[in-house]
Amino acid sequence: MKFEKVLITGGSRGIGRQLVRIFLNKGSEVHAISRNFHDEFDSPQFKFHSLDLSNTNETSLFAKNFIKRYGVPDLLINNAGEGAFFEWHSFPEDDIQKQINLLFTAPVLLCRLFAPHMAESGKGKIVNITSLATIFPVPFMPIYNSCKSALSSFSRSLQLEYQSKQVFIDVILGDVKTDFNEKLRRSSSNHWAESTKIAWSQVKKQLDESPTPDLIAKRLVSKICKSSGGIVYEGGWTQRVVYSRLGQVLPSFLKNIILQRRYFN
Repeated sequence: MKFEKVLITGGSRGIGRQLVRIFLNKGSEVHAISRNFHDEFDSPQFKFHSLDLSNTNETSLFAKNFIKRYGVPDLLINNAGEGAFFEWHSFPEDDIQKQINLLFTAPVLLCRLFAPHMAESGKGKIVNITSLATIFPVPFMPIYNSCKSALSSFSRSLQLEYQSKQVFIDVILGDVKTDFNEKLRRSSSNHWAESTKIAWSQVKKQLDESPTPDLIAKRLVSKICKSSGGIVYEGGWTQRVVYSRLGQVLPSFLKNIILQRRYFN
């Protein structure tokens, strides 16, 4: 399946960058959104858009102008994201709103502006990349966990509303070996409690042991092309197969026991 026009948020690094590369190789016109792009792809089919998605007014204006200039994409991938790791009593108030805007409000606004046009044309797919943290939350990242959970629920709601007109895909993604932790905002570890230091060490370890973005992107593109909507699990084998299934059957208290032992022992 070939997509003529693809719009990818967070296209400058990690999975987003690999997705851009793959769709360009497939002959698609690819539009990538990011605040900064370090080296642009040498292709006339590639279009880069500098945009801070945490600014909701700019996001809405961008989408309206995009439709006027380029038309409606037949594939939208809401991939952009970043984390913030803080003990809750010191979680910066500005970071709370910024994360909500970037991780939840921005993809919702893009869906609001593009989905009706896709439905009118009778084609199109929207992929919202959420996280395994919706099932097994990461400690000291409550806003990230919550926003990904909200976006997952939002995706499933729109799957019901648009089930006969276009496809919504909720990609529940496990850890991927990217620079996510390096870009993640956090306070100085000098002021952390011992339990926080232990948790951070495990967060770093599991990311370092995760599969690379190119591998995940290849599998993800294949699933997007084949999917008729619903939920897609991706990541390392343990996370996408074992953890995803356990998350569906385990009661909450057992999930909490697993998380306590994973991050604090």
